[in-house]
Amino acid sequence: MTRKHLLAAAVTAALAAPSAQAVEFTAQKGLSLAENTTFNLYGTVEPKVISEKKRTPDENGDVDRSNELADEDSTLGFAFETRLGNAVTAFGQIELEYESDGDDGSGAFDAQDSAFLGVKGDFGKVQAGNFDSVYEDLIIDATEVAEDAEISDEAFAGEDNQIAYYSPDWNGFSFRTQARIQGRDEGPASEDSNEIGLSVAGGYTAANWGLYAGYDDRKAETTDEFSDGSTIGTGDDIYVGENTYGISGTYSIDQLEFGAKYSIQDNLEGDPAGDETTFTALRGTFSQNRTEYYGAIQRVSPDNETSVKERDEFTVGVSHQLYQPLSLWAEAGWYDKKNDEGDNVMVGAIFSF
Repeated sequence: MTRKHLLAAAVTAALAAPSAQAVEFTAQKGLSLAENTTFNLYGTVEPKVISEKKRTPDENGDVDRSNELADEDSTLGFAFETRLGNAVTAFGQIELEYESDGDDGSGAFDAQDSAFLGVKGDFGKVQAGNFDSVYEDLIIDATEVAEDAEISDEAFAGEDNQIAYYSPDWNGFSFRTQARIQGRDEGPASEDSNEIGLSVAGGYTAANWGLYAGYDDRKAETTDEFSDGSTIGTGDDIYVGENTYGISGTYSIDQLEFGAKYSIQDNLEGDPAGDETTFTALRGTFSQNRTEYYGAIQRVSPDNETSVKERDEFTVGVSHQLYQPLSLWAEAGWYDKKNDEGDNVMVGAIFSF
């Protein structure tokens, strides 16, 4: 089970049964919280050892292997729920990242991973803030399985300044839509305008399979690079405004689960990769008691293969839950890039509380 799924399960379990899963404070026990409010604290500690081929900063741009003790984004989170009556619940969450190995010399919190407020009920769920893209949830996550040795993602909008609606489940059918709003002061300095980007995803989830489709217009996304990492001639950020489409599916039988994805990423005008890049991926997971074996393969196909070559990416890994809060994992990834840049092997641990 990957870190994202572990954290999601931890938050859900903490709010559903906090006495067994997390520190709990309730108004009924005498603390100064509103009536029917539950507050929870959760987190992870995630050290890892990684060996990766990296581009050196010198002018030659050679690729050398780097070995280091690092951190896979350890987190500390706070979540609350307040039952408002009439089957409506208000909720919120703040999740912070920190370096458990003290990489910056202090080990202090160095990033906000998510922060949002919302309400939920029979009507579904509405939330606003910084959280995972609805496109990522249903399309990309179908084939993402690794902790760190991950296959590439197609482009999708950033995960801040968002408001989203998640529908209820209608006999397996559901959808979700999201708007990302960039104000004048948040966008590129060269463009004095507000932008709103839209994403929508949905599909059908059965007992052992699911089929989904998603779309992201990326209108509020900014960049100063083409898809191959080369710099756009202006040297300044611009609004992207190009589309990403995708379909995905999952299927499980006994201890096996499979996921598949096909997506099209429209590229900026003048991109060396051509008008678009397609991503075709397949993922497999085999669970046996407390051990999970997993792997994924993906073909990344640019329109213009004379400038940017087609490549095949692979990732394999194993995760073992040593006991309930502690998991150990090992992974390797190959990305078919020039001079094997980015290829890696690593081992790590996740302690959840």
